[in-house]
Parts: sequence; structure tokens; C-alpha cells
Amino acid sequence: MSSRTLDVSDLPTAVLDSRSLVWWGTIVMTVIEGFVFAITVGAYFYLRTIASQWPPARTGPPALTAATINLVVLFVSAIPAVALDRAGLRRDVRMCRWMLAANLAFGTTFLVFRIYEFKALRCMWNSHAYGSITWTLLGLHTSNLITSLLETAIVLAYFLLRPVEDRHYLDARLDGVFWYFVVVTWIPLYAVVFLVPRLH
Repeated sequence: MSSRTLDVSDLPTAVLDSRSLVWWGTIVMTVIEGFVFAITVGAYFYLRTIASQWPPARTGPPALTAATINLVVLFVSAIPAVALDRAGLRRDVRMCRWMLAANLAFGTTFLVFRIYEFKALRCMWNSHAYGSITWTLLGLHTSNLITSLLETAIVLAYFLLRPVEDRHYLDARLDGVFWYFVVVTWIPLYAVVFLVPRLH
């Protein structure tokens, strides 16, 4: 009985798109995180409907300056994220290094302004229901931000200190993709946390 062998030597050792399981793992993770945000926003509006004042009079609506500056920073940060995604697809190691560094700089800037956003709430997490839910929303987004920054720092270190292999370009692309998620989710959260309290 003769046996057949399949020659797979010409197949790529790494793929940089949706054929990768890591790609789908990242997408599924963002979907799960998106549902977490949606549930928390739902809790926010539920608490708002049963509260006699929202926010409490002694707290008042949060200040807008730091949050609005941070929103602009986040919009601009999408530019190097897109460039990183495309550079990874082209396997452009030099551009990947620059855009990873740019992502790290923008993300760090955003994180610094996030400290002032927490202060702009004018309450603590344990002050009342309004404080708890707004701190939770900011905290959840901050956890994604910190995760993304750590990932960016690790990928950048690989690109700077070690030989770049094909699979590392997928890491660079996914770093950009996850930053899209950080940007997109902050737009409605900004509206909920900083604009909705001004509506009566």
C-alpha cells in the first residue's frame, strides 16, 4: 500500500491577518471587553434613573478641561496606530519601531491626563453611587490603557533588542488594533462620564 506525503514547505511560517489564531484571540478579547463596558454603562443609566439628583448637588458635574484635552490626544494617537498596523503588514521594521515608540508616547501622555480626569470627577469612588460608577467606568478603561501600554513596551523592546521574526510583525499589527479599541471605546465613555451629568 503506497503512502502519500504532502509538501508544505512553501507554506508561510507566520501569517499577519485573520488566518492567525492570535488575531482572533485579540478580536474576541475586545468583544468581551466591549460587553463589559456596555453592562457598566447600563448600570450607570440605571442608577441615574433611580437617583434623586445626578450627580449629587454637593459634587456637581465633572470638569471638562483635562478630559477634552485627553480626547484630542486620543484622536491624534490613532494616526500612529494606523501607521503601525500598515507597517506591520508591509514588514517594515524601521517604521514599526518608530510607530511603536509613538504609540507608547501618546499612551503615556493619555495616562498622565487620566490622573486629572479622576480629579475632575470631584468625588471619590466611595463617596456615593455616582462616584462609584464613574470611577468604575474610568477604571475599566484605564485598565485597558495600561494593558495596551505594557504590550506596546514589550513589542517595542523586541523590535529594538532582538532579531525581528515574521511573527513579531503580527504582534505589531495587533498592538495597533488593540489601540483602535482603546480609542473607539473612549468616545462614548467620555460622553457618559463627562457630558451626561450636564443633562437634566
